[in-house]
Amino acid sequence: MSKPSHFQQGRLSRRRFLRLGSVLAAGYVTGCGSRKRLDVEKKTGANSEQPAKASAPTPEENLKVWKKKAGKPYATGPFRMPGIGPLSGPGRGVKFPDPEKYKNVTKVHGMCQLCSTVCGITGIVKDGRIIKVEGNPADPNSQGRLCARGQAALNHQYHPERLLYPMKRVGPRGGGRWKRITWEEALDEIAARLKKVRESGKPHEFAFHQGRSRSGEIISAFLNAFGTKTHLNHRGLCSAARRTANQSLLFESDWDLGDFENAKYILNFGSNMFECHQGHIPGALRIQRGRFQNGAKLVTFDVRMSNTAGNSDEFYRPFPGTDGAIALAMCHTIIKEGKANKEFFNDWANCTLDELWEQIKDYTPEWAEKVSTVSADVIRRIAIEFAEAAPACTTLCNRGSSAHLNGFYNDRAIQLLNVLVGSVGKKGGWCWMWTGGIDKKRFSPPPSAPSPEGTSILADPPEFVLANAWNTMRVGEIVYWYLKTGRARIQLYMTYNLDSPLTWPEMDVTKDVFLDEEKINFHVCINPFFNETASLADMVLPWTTFMERWDVDARGAYRLKPYISMRRPMIEPLGEAKDIREIFPEIARRIGGDMAKWFPKERTVEKYMEEWIQNVPYDKKKFNSAMEFFAKIGAFEDPDEEPYYEPYLKPLSDDDMKGAVVDEKTGIITRNGKGIGIMYKGKPVRGFKTPSRKIEVRSQFVAKLGKNEDVSDLVAIANSKGKSRPAHHAGHTYDIKEWPHYMQIQEHANLKDDQLIMTSFKWNVHNHGRTANLKWLAEIVHSNPAWIHPETAKKFGLQDGDWIELTAFRSPTVDKLMPHLKLGSGPVSGKLRIPVFITPGIHPKAIAISNSLGHWQYTRVAQARKDGAIGEQQAGMDLKTFRDDDWERNMWWQDDSNGDYKKWKPNTGNGWAQNIVLPIMPDPISGQQAFNDTVVSIRKL
Repeated sequence: MSKPSHFQQGRLSRRRFLRLGSVLAAGYVTGCGSRKRLDVEKKTGANSEQPAKASAPTPEENLKVWKKKAGKPYATGPFRMPGIGPLSGPGRGVKFPDPEKYKNVTKVHGMCQLCSTVCGITGIVKDGRIIKVEGNPADPNSQGRLCARGQAALNHQYHPERLLYPMKRVGPRGGGRWKRITWEEALDEIAARLKKVRESGKPHEFAFHQGRSRSGEIISAFLNAFGTKTHLNHRGLCSAARRTANQSLLFESDWDLGDFENAKYILNFGSNMFECHQGHIPGALRIQRGRFQNGAKLVTFDVRMSNTAGNSDEFYRPFPGTDGAIALAMCHTIIKEGKANKEFFNDWANCTLDELWEQIKDYTPEWAEKVSTVSADVIRRIAIEFAEAAPACTTLCNRGSSAHLNGFYNDRAIQLLNVLVGSVGKKGGWCWMWTGGIDKKRFSPPPSAPSPEGTSILADPPEFVLANAWNTMRVGEIVYWYLKTGRARIQLYMTYNLDSPLTWPEMDVTKDVFLDEEKINFHVCINPFFNETASLADMVLPWTTFMERWDVDARGAYRLKPYISMRRPMIEPLGEAKDIREIFPEIARRIGGDMAKWFPKERTVEKYMEEWIQNVPYDKKKFNSAMEFFAKIGAFEDPDEEPYYEPYLKPLSDDDMKGAVVDEKTGIITRNGKGIGIMYKGKPVRGFKTPSRKIEVRSQFVAKLGKNEDVSDLVAIANSKGKSRPAHHAGHTYDIKEWPHYMQIQEHANLKDDQLIMTSFKWNVHNHGRTANLKWLAEIVHSNPAWIHPETAKKFGLQDGDWIELTAFRSPTVDKLMPHLKLGSGPVSGKLRIPVFITPGIHPKAIAISNSLGHWQYTRVAQARKDGAIGEQQAGMDLKTFRDDDWERNMWWQDDSNGDYKKWKPNTGNGWAQNIVLPIMPDPISGQQAFNDTVVSIRKL
């Protein structure tokens, strides 16, 4: 659906109008960063073949339109908001853009946090105000590039409805009544309540629940000092299955980093790298370099035509959740056609090629065609092309393949392709890093309290075998169900940058638990905006933006070399906003006792940062300190560090081998009972940090964990990550296949005529629930109709823009595997009414709805309301200083239908929250929320 242009709507900001005057003669309107061709009225005679040329409007005509449509000066308040030009109208003798704008400015480096990629940014600051945000070329990952989300950082920083003062509720929780309080009052009450939790002897009933966080070390320091293990996150809703699959093969790392820039073939299963993959900008940048500078081919399998799929060399739409079937059929082809790298496989896989063949010989391309609907000939051809490009070939996958009940098996099958062709760790191949970001061996934060004893059933639910087997991933989507069913309770719940009432499955369950003061006694919300979570809190604390606070940060390095970057305040925080680095020490010192000693008053946030980065090398001729280096450059990458290619071939030194023992049968080298390497061609090398010191194609580790057996012997040989399951997991056993395997999802095999499989996706201008309040992004994407295929539309008698009602069902597969959860397999309580968008860019058996939209809080921008009451939460805002007349006047997408779908106009409104019908559906292996497996029935309205 296309939106009306601003000219057609008759609403024009000054800046847009001025742009319009310069381009109208060419037949274009610019808006939202794109160009749209306007239809020019064709004044032709009966026999005329050419339309008459459109003449440019005169200045007088422009002025007439201006005065009629948008001539009223903007009301800005004391602070002019981003995107509002100071010009009064066309014809004024002022140069545009202002040539003085970027004179006498200061550049401050930092890192974006409007998605998980955390690109390096530079803030342009003038007179204490950030006037522009751009990419930092010194960031080795993003290299100066910045997406639309990063460009909209100004909307995030200077939003009229940003929270700037602490608030406490008045009346019942969720009743919408608030009063402003002081920081002293807020901190005193929180400390008193936390002290009471501690004294109750149940410290784990203090739960800290984070959304997107980049300050993990200070959070852990605070929670460890307090003594709670109930540290919750959203990993189960994000990437648990994908990470678990990687770790089952490598142990050392949960995140693969294809060397796309040097690749010749990139085989993508369900990643939308060009829009929203973790590592979005760095990865997309290198894929395109690989394609256009190195001749790489990009092939994508995705149920929906994403921007990545649409920009691929080849794109295929498999039946949802069948990526693993396609990958196994490709593995079958590679072995059968003699295309496997036998030398690499025999050296570095923990099984023989013959043993693997026995496991996958029935996974033929013809079988995969029946399962996936992708042609057997296509599967066979692409498998051979991929193998022939080796070793400069790599797979790529994400939630499209992994956010399924069979996601763990899907991604293990996909990664097996790299093992078969020998591209693992090779230049241009399938690579990884030993760290997910910072080199903590060299650059560690200041010491903090040790991890407390005990367990937390919310942080480590016993049903999910591998959720915490290597890294601590947790299973976020089950938290509220546990609370609802009485398996846990919380005395004090602290949420941080979290919007679970919107983004968690089964919104009704989440909201009911939030409102139940017996299940959550007291709720403190830390957020820069009054979102849905804040509306259900008892106290709300205004959090600084990422342009007002400190962090040391990094992400998975696509140059395959660890780096370190710094987020620093570009300006002083607005209002009374504070970061948790200020909040936590204040609370700890108020609680006192052994907790206070970990947060000495003399250690300021800046001193803490200085201590953290003190060992970072810098040129002492150019900089006086590491802090000055980061202030002027922004990021450090060691020029002497070699890319992390083939780490398994790293030789063991004579010192390494002192006291070592070599197993004559396996060649595994141990020292003091722990693995350090393996013999390779007669020489000791590091090998893979796994129980076999090879790639775990066959994983006895996961099979034994599924049965709740002790794996300490395997962990000792791996000597990297992994552990046995704790005692409270007793009684929860599953049959996890040790070999590559395809798992058929029960409900998908038995679809009824009126049922489809609902999938989810993100737009390139949004993240999961935290960007719809930013006007520049909301204008681009604010509506999310359901995508369906033309064949499906015909079957249901639907036309573009028709409305449907969705009823979703809980998973029979989950109910069968985990009956003690008592989720059942009936319909979800909520229903979703939504218009349809008909497109061939989706599988006929699927229906796709994007997330990120459908807010009922989170500012009027996110609600697509130009005006109207804000509510008593304005007690935490400064509406006198900050006002944005731009969106109050120019929000052309406001929905005036008052909920009557028959009066709704296409591409208006704030969208629809898919999660009202998304069932709680964790897979029992990793705890991954199966976002892309929901069976829904369709009814036309």
